[in-house]
Amino acid sequence: MLVRKLKAAVIAATAVASVAVMATPAQATNYCSLGGGVYFCDYGVTSYPLPNGTTQEFVVGTDRAVWTRWTNTNGQWSRWMSMGGKAYSKVYVHDYETSDPWSFRAFYWDQIGEYWGSNRDHDGNWSKWTQYDTPLKG
Repeated sequence: MLVRKLKAAVIAATAVASVAVMATPAQATNYCSLGGGVYFCDYGVTSYPLPNGTTQEFVVGTDRAVWTRWTNTNGQWSRWMSMGGKAYSKVYVHDYETSDPWSFRAFYWDQIGEYWGSNRDHDGNWSKWTQYDTPLKG
Protein backbone atom coordinates (compact mmCIF):
# COMPACT_ATOMS: atom_id res chain seq x y z
CA MET A 1 0.00 0.00 0.00
CA LEU A 2 2.85 2.38 0.87
CA VAL A 3 4.54 1.63 -2.47
CA ARG A 4 1.29 2.39 -4.33
CA LYS A 5 0.88 5.73 -2.49
CA LEU A 6 4.51 6.60 -3.19
CA LYS A 7 4.08 5.84 -6.91
CA ALA A 8 0.92 7.95 -7.00
CA ALA A 9 2.72 10.85 -5.30
CA VAL A 10 5.62 10.65 -7.79
CA ILE A 11 3.22 10.57 -10.75
CA ALA A 12 1.26 13.54 -9.36
CA ALA A 13 4.44 15.54 -8.73
CA THR A 14 5.67 14.82 -12.26
CA ALA A 15 2.33 15.91 -13.74
CA VAL A 16 2.32 19.14 -11.74
CA ALA A 17 5.93 19.88 -12.75
CA SER A 18 5.10 19.26 -16.42
CA VAL A 19 2.14 21.62 -16.31
CA ALA A 20 4.24 24.27 -14.58
CA VAL A 21 6.91 24.07 -17.29
CA MET A 22 4.35 24.32 -20.09
CA ALA A 23 2.48 27.16 -18.38
CA THR A 24 5.52 29.32 -17.71
CA PRO A 25 5.66 30.97 -21.17
CA ALA A 26 1.91 31.59 -21.09
CA GLN A 27 2.34 33.72 -17.98
CA ALA A 28 4.65 36.18 -19.73
CA THR A 29 3.35 39.65 -19.01
CA ASN A 30 6.37 41.77 -19.80
CA TYR A 31 5.48 43.85 -22.89
CA CYS A 32 7.75 45.79 -25.23
CA SER A 33 7.00 48.25 -28.00
CA LEU A 34 8.61 48.39 -31.43
CA GLY A 35 7.57 50.40 -34.45
CA GLY A 36 4.08 51.01 -33.11
CA GLY A 37 3.48 47.38 -32.13
CA VAL A 38 3.35 45.78 -28.68
CA TYR A 39 4.71 42.28 -28.13
CA PHE A 40 5.88 39.87 -25.43
CA CYS A 41 9.43 40.94 -24.45
CA ASP A 42 10.17 37.42 -23.18
CA TYR A 43 9.87 36.06 -26.73
CA GLY A 44 11.95 38.80 -28.33
CA VAL A 45 12.20 39.88 -31.95
CA THR A 46 13.27 37.42 -34.63
CA SER A 47 14.99 39.03 -37.61
CA TYR A 48 15.55 37.30 -40.94
CA PRO A 49 17.81 38.77 -43.65
CA LEU A 50 16.30 38.60 -47.12
CA PRO A 51 18.46 38.03 -50.24
CA ASN A 52 18.22 41.65 -51.43
CA GLY A 53 19.62 43.06 -48.17
CA THR A 54 16.26 43.88 -46.61
CA THR A 55 15.03 42.38 -43.34
CA GLN A 56 11.84 40.74 -42.11
CA GLU A 57 11.01 40.72 -38.39
CA PHE A 58 8.62 38.56 -36.36
CA VAL A 59 7.18 39.01 -32.86
CA VAL A 60 4.43 37.47 -30.74
CA GLY A 61 1.82 40.12 -30.10
CA THR A 62 -0.23 40.49 -26.94
CA ASP A 63 -3.00 38.59 -28.76
CA ARG A 64 -0.50 35.69 -29.15
CA ALA A 65 -0.64 36.01 -32.95
CA VAL A 66 2.59 36.16 -34.92
CA TRP A 67 3.15 39.64 -36.32
CA THR A 68 5.62 40.56 -39.04
CA ARG A 69 7.06 43.63 -40.73
CA TRP A 70 9.86 44.16 -43.26
CA THR A 71 12.08 46.84 -44.70
CA ASN A 72 11.99 48.03 -48.27
CA THR A 73 15.20 48.63 -50.23
CA ASN A 74 15.36 52.19 -48.83
CA GLY A 75 15.39 50.83 -45.27
CA GLN A 76 11.87 52.00 -44.38
CA TRP A 77 9.76 49.62 -42.29
CA SER A 78 6.32 48.42 -43.34
CA ARG A 79 3.44 48.41 -40.89
CA TRP A 80 3.02 45.35 -38.69
CA MET A 81 0.88 42.61 -40.27
CA SER A 82 -0.80 39.82 -38.30
CA MET A 83 -0.05 36.31 -39.52
CA GLY A 84 -2.47 34.78 -37.00
CA GLY A 85 -1.59 31.74 -34.94
CA LYS A 86 -1.49 31.20 -31.17
CA ALA A 87 2.18 31.30 -30.16
CA TYR A 88 3.48 30.44 -26.70
CA SER A 89 7.15 30.66 -27.69
CA LYS A 90 9.33 33.02 -29.65
CA VAL A 91 9.04 32.90 -33.43
CA TYR A 92 11.83 30.97 -35.13
CA VAL A 93 12.76 31.13 -38.79
CA HIS A 94 14.42 28.37 -40.76
CA ASP A 95 15.19 27.64 -44.41
CA TYR A 96 13.52 24.49 -45.53
CA GLU A 97 14.30 22.05 -48.33
CA THR A 98 14.23 24.44 -51.28
CA SER A 99 16.79 26.07 -53.51
CA ASP A 100 14.86 29.36 -53.43
CA PRO A 101 16.55 31.79 -51.00
CA TRP A 102 13.28 33.73 -50.66
CA SER A 103 11.42 30.71 -49.29
CA PHE A 104 11.57 29.90 -45.57
CA ARG A 105 9.41 28.85 -42.64
CA ALA A 106 8.38 30.82 -39.56
CA PHE A 107 7.40 28.56 -36.67
CA TYR A 108 6.46 28.51 -33.00
CA TRP A 109 5.22 26.18 -30.27
CA ASP A 110 1.69 26.48 -28.93
CA GLN A 111 0.42 26.23 -25.34
CA ILE A 112 0.61 22.42 -25.27
CA GLY A 113 3.99 22.16 -27.01
CA GLU A 114 2.79 21.45 -30.56
CA TYR A 115 4.91 22.79 -33.43
CA TRP A 116 3.23 25.11 -35.97
CA GLY A 117 4.79 26.52 -39.15
CA SER A 118 3.93 28.86 -41.99
CA ASN A 119 5.92 28.77 -45.22
CA ARG A 120 6.84 31.84 -47.25
CA ASP A 121 7.01 31.46 -51.02
CA HIS A 122 9.24 33.36 -53.45
CA ASP A 123 6.68 36.16 -53.88
CA GLY A 124 6.21 36.79 -50.14
CA ASN A 125 2.93 34.89 -49.75
CA TRP A 126 2.48 32.86 -46.58
CA SER A 127 0.79 29.48 -46.20
CA LYS A 128 -1.82 28.85 -43.53
CA TRP A 129 -0.39 27.77 -40.16
CA THR A 130 0.09 24.02 -40.25
CA GLN A 131 0.86 21.66 -37.39
CA TYR A 132 3.96 19.57 -38.10
CA ASP A 133 5.18 16.47 -36.28
CA THR A 134 8.72 17.75 -35.69
CA PRO A 135 10.66 20.96 -36.24
CA LEU A 136 13.04 21.33 -39.14
CA LYS A 137 16.53 20.08 -38.51
CA GLY A 138 19.34 22.42 -39.31
